[in-house]
Amino acid sequence: MLPNLSILDSLRRRGKRSIPLDVLKPNPVLNFSEGESKIVTYTSAAGKMKIFSAYIREGLENGDLVDYSYPDEESETVRAKLREYGIDVEKHESNGSLNLSSQTEYLMPDGKFDGERAVQMGLDRWAEAKKKGFKHYRDLEDVGDFSFINGQWQKYITDYWRDPRWTDPEVSKWVVRTDLAKAIYEPFLIEMTAVNVEHMIETQVTELLKAFGEGAFESTRFIDLLQDINSFSRSIGLDHERLVGRKILLEFDPVSSYEKIVDRLAKESRANVESLFVFTSSTSPIHTHLADQTAIKFFLTSLSTSIPKSTSENKVLLPAKNAPLILDALSKVLETYEDTNACFVFDILSELLTTIGREKTFIFLHHALDMMSSGKTTSLFLLNTSAHEAEAVSHVRNFFSNQLVYDKNGLEITKTSQF
Repeated sequence: MLPNLSILDSLRRRGKRSIPLDVLKPNPVLNFSEGESKIVTYTSAAGKMKIFSAYIREGLENGDLVDYSYPDEESETVRAKLREYGIDVEKHESNGSLNLSSQTEYLMPDGKFDGERAVQMGLDRWAEAKKKGFKHYRDLEDVGDFSFINGQWQKYITDYWRDPRWTDPEVSKWVVRTDLAKAIYEPFLIEMTAVNVEHMIETQVTELLKAFGEGAFESTRFIDLLQDINSFSRSIGLDHERLVGRKILLEFDPVSSYEKIVDRLAKESRANVESLFVFTSSTSPIHTHLADQTAIKFFLTSLSTSIPKSTSENKVLLPAKNAPLILDALSKVLETYEDTNACFVFDILSELLTTIGREKTFIFLHHALDMMSSGKTTSLFLLNTSAHEAEAVSHVRNFFSNQLVYDKNGLEITKTSQF
């Protein structure tokens, strides 16, 4: 029997407007930041259009000019796919905020690949976008398997990608040096280049990425959509579709590298365009490991604050001993994201057991799980079992039909539900 919850409910009602609104804003897709460039690899097994459409829609809603070039064979389907994922293609094409073209149309308008001319055309587009007052120039070049130049990706990289007018601060006005004398794009630019590696062997993919990397600068990042799309679920014998909606307990050994398990979940959420919310402390290994991922929303418990306080666009401080306010934060997020899949990580069970005691922690856990009963909500609760008595650990386990353990021997599945 759980104790009477009237006091808890009263506290939640009093705190209804206590969570800063900025933390509820949509997250950037794929952790993109201003001035950043990403190389994305994929195969037909990855739902690339879900990712690409989210990236494009985010830019259009943000006031960016978006250029999207795609493999020639997709010319008949691109617009339909964008509409399917909620983009008013005709509206944005007519007002000039969305430019769509095949790779041949973009890079070979007269049937011949001319890297120098293509670079100049790209630079002109950047300048025109800035002149027209767009917030950013957001580029997506899906080169597919380079069939538009008969698979000669080396020519694409040497004649186009590595042109110094893109990335050399001595040549390009769009590039600046950091304090470490490394080059990055102007914040006006956001860029993604996508490559279909389905028919490449591993050595070819390695060679390709090395070629991209040697021509890259500080702001370039690499993402593998196929690898990330099931990076966590694969480790527990599932796929992403069967992971969604589960509530999972992860018991961990604090001397193990358990934060890597949470990192896998973060990557999977990102690859499936799902928002991730992490409840932890600012000094935890989880926060340290994930802190630079701007797409993650952090709720950081603190003993030095008595009210929720936003410290950045993706971080809010919460009173460590105030379970009702933590639940209020969860409630606000669930209300805001009720129509989409969302993922939660709770790295605060051990802290709550220590600071507010067993009874209140169990009440918190009961409410949190009840609030996240939706099949769209996935959650991972972490517990340092070595810090608590066996009776408390056993009680926590009773809340979960999916249980994992991570220690020096790695990840072990101790209980799982079938659905």
